[in-house]
Amino acid sequence: MKESIGDRNHVRPHPYFTTKLHKFKHQILDHCIADDLFHMYPSILALGVILIEIATKQPFKHDGAHYLWNETTINDYYEWAWTTANGSNLGSMIGAAYEAVVNNCLDAELFRDGPIDPSKADQGLEVRQSRLYEKVVLPLQDLYQAYRDDWEIQEDAKPEIPVSPKSHHKHNIPGDGSQFTIAIFCALPLEADAVSELFEDILGKEVNNHRKAVGDDNTYTLGKIMHHNVVLVHMAGMGKGTASQAASSMRSSYPEIKLALMVGICGGVPSHHGGKDDLILGDVVISDGIVQYDFGRRFPDTFLSKARPEVAGPKLRGLLAKLKGLRGQERIETKLSQHLRVLQDKLGPKRAGYPGMEKDELFQSSYRHKHRDPAVCGLCSACTLGTDPVCEEARSLTCQQLGCQKGVLVSRKRLQEASASGYPPSPKIHFGFVGSGDTVMKSGQHRDDTASQHDLIAFEMEASGVWDILPCLVIKGVCDYADSHKNKFWQHYAAATAACCMKAVLEECAIGEWLVLAQSTCS
Repeated sequence: MKESIGDRNHVRPHPYFTTKLHKFKHQILDHCIADDLFHMYPSILALGVILIEIATKQPFKHDGAHYLWNETTINDYYEWAWTTANGSNLGSMIGAAYEAVVNNCLDAELFRDGPIDPSKADQGLEVRQSRLYEKVVLPLQDLYQAYRDDWEIQEDAKPEIPVSPKSHHKHNIPGDGSQFTIAIFCALPLEADAVSELFEDILGKEVNNHRKAVGDDNTYTLGKIMHHNVVLVHMAGMGKGTASQAASSMRSSYPEIKLALMVGICGGVPSHHGGKDDLILGDVVISDGIVQYDFGRRFPDTFLSKARPEVAGPKLRGLLAKLKGLRGQERIETKLSQHLRVLQDKLGPKRAGYPGMEKDELFQSSYRHKHRDPAVCGLCSACTLGTDPVCEEARSLTCQQLGCQKGVLVSRKRLQEASASGYPPSPKIHFGFVGSGDTVMKSGQHRDDTASQHDLIAFEMEASGVWDILPCLVIKGVCDYADSHKNKFWQHYAAATAACCMKAVLEECAIGEWLVLAQSTCS
C-alpha cells in the first residue's frame, strides 16, 4: 500500500500500512506526533501489546478509552508493554524469536533506515517494507509454520526428541531419519555457519549421534527450513573425493535423502560485455549441470579434456525452468536480499557484511599477479621465450602489496550504477554450467579458455563427487574471479549470499514439489 504524505513536522518515516485508530482532518494517520511521545507508531505498538498479552495471558487494562490514541494512552501502552515484556522473560516462556518480534514492535526507531523527507512519500518505500517484513512479519510467519505440527496433536503423542537451546519448537521427527529428504553439503566451516544460522529449528547433538549408522564418520547438523527436514553435512575437507565419501557415508544413515544442495563459495567467470547482468562478487550461481573440466588426457604439449556436461534429470530441469523464469528469479532475488539483511544482523559485518565496491576488482585476464620492479624480484620481471614466471613470494602477497595497476581493471556497469546510487549492489542469480574439479583455478587466461570451451559460469571443487551419488544442485556465491589476483576478502559475504539463496529456493518450492521431484529424479 502506498503511503500518504503526512504532516511536514513529521521528521521520521511512517510504516507502509495505515491505522483507523486516529483521524485528523478526515485523513487516516498511522503515526502520532508529540514532544513527549515514547512511541510514534500506534499500529505497531498495538501489535506488540497483543503479542505480550498472548504470551503472558495478562491483559492490559487501561483506565481510559482504548480507542483514544493520544500521548497519554500511547505512553501508558508503551510503559506497560516494556515493563511486562522485560519482567516476564518472554524468551523462556515462548521463545527467543517471539521475544525478538515483541522487542522490534516496541522499537520506536524501527524505521530509522528509511528517508526522512515527508514530501517524498514513496522514496525508500521498499526499504521500510523490507524492514517491517524482516523484523516482524517474517519471524511470525516462521513461527506459524513451525507450530503447524502441533495443530493435530494426538492424545498418545510420542515422547519429544531433545532439542538444542536454539530450537524453540517441537517436531515429531522419527529417530531413523526417514523424513529427511534434503541434504546440504558444505566444505568449509564458514559455509556451514552461514547455512545453519538460517535454520528455523536445530536438533540436539544427542539426536545426531543416535541416528548415525555404524561406520558413518560424517558430522551433521539436523534442522528445518520451512517444511523441509534438512541434513547439513560438515565435510572433512575440500575436493570431489571428500565430497563423494561424505555422500556415500550419509546414505547409510539417511537412506531417504533425495536431493543434495552443494552450498558455499566458488570462483566466478566474469562476462565482458559490460551489461546489467554482469557477474560480480557476491552474486550466486545455480547449476544447470556440471562439467568435470579436469578429466582428460595429458600430452607432452597439451591437455585434452574429455569432459562432457552432466545435466540434471527432467524433473530437476523443470524446477530450474521455474526458477529461471522472470517472475521466479525476481522472487528468489528479493527473498535472497531479505534473508541476507537478517543474516547480517545475526552474524555482523565481519562475518556477513559487504566488503565494499572498491574491493571488487576484475583485472584483465592476461594481467598477472606478480612483482613489476626488476629491482625487487628478478624472476617476476623475466619474460623470455614466451614465459611469464611468478615467484612464490608474489603468490602470497595482496594486490595492494604488489602494486597491481588499477589502469588494467575491467569496468562493470553494475558496479558503476551502484556506486552512483550510494548503495551496495543487490546479489543477482546466474544459471549455467559449473566446472567441478580438484584443481583450484587461479589463472585468468585458463579460466576464460576453459569457460569458453565448456560454456561455464563458475568453478568449484566438490559437486562432481556428489553428483553421481545423489541428484545435486549447486548453489554457490562468487568470492573471486578464479584468477591469480584472488583473495579471501569476499568469502564470508559470498557464503552468506549462497546460504540465503538456498533458503529462498527452498521457500519458493512447496514440499510436495520437492518430494515428487526427488523421487522422480532418483528413479
